[in-house]
Amino acid sequence: MAEAGRMTLWEHFEELRTRLVRSLLAVTACAIIAFWKIEWVMEFMRGPLHDALARYDNLKLIQTKAHGSFVAAMTIAFFTGCIVSAPMIVHQIWAFVAAGLYRHERRTVKYYAIPGVALFFAGAALAYYFVLPWAFLFLIGYSDTLSVDSLLSLNEYLSLVAFAMFVFGLMFQLPLVMVFLMRLGAVTPDTFRRFRRHAIVMSFALAMVLTPPDVVSQIALAGCMSILYEGAILVGARVARARKSDQDQE
Repeated sequence: MAEAGRMTLWEHFEELRTRLVRSLLAVTACAIIAFWKIEWVMEFMRGPLHDALARYDNLKLIQTKAHGSFVAAMTIAFFTGCIVSAPMIVHQIWAFVAAGLYRHERRTVKYYAIPGVALFFAGAALAYYFVLPWAFLFLIGYSDTLSVDSLLSLNEYLSLVAFAMFVFGLMFQLPLVMVFLMRLGAVTPDTFRRFRRHAIVMSFALAMVLTPPDVVSQIALAGCMSILYEGAILVGARVARARKSDQDQE
């Protein structure tokens, strides 16, 4: 490794391989445990549908194939493994980023892992406790209005819940990435301010693609991303000023 602390291209590939293997092992271990306790996991995953089940008698979870429940169990075990192992995955991501930086830059990276995990679970919790229950009430309400029975495929339902939680958790990493770039001086707060309108439009575009086709979840994700964007600018501006002050003193 170079004296300045930079890694060679081959060392980057080796570092990436190590981080990927550790992340996959964590996902696999958590997925096996989730499959072992699939009854508990299933009860938890039914949570966002409880309000809709209580309100509408024409709503049922069904399977359309003999192996539907087994495939659903495998699917939900995998997604649960991804969500539960998120702390390890986030740690490995930031560790990989740190490995490619100069020594004086690596000191800042260790402060991003814990907030990254906290933000991930905050986003997942928002999807589970607020966005998904309201989305199901909104969408299934139209079936009730039209006197149409709602038969939800078990596999599709579980995939939707797990995917929404994972996406919300992932999108909540946005402010950390922004603050990190401003801390390194790669991007200035003024640059993010100039692209504020573009960021809002992009937030709604991503929300339309990544969330269920209802207004509630789309506005929730886009609104949260916009708020986090503004919060990251405020925090990043303070960090950038502190960085400039330290450089002036040196």
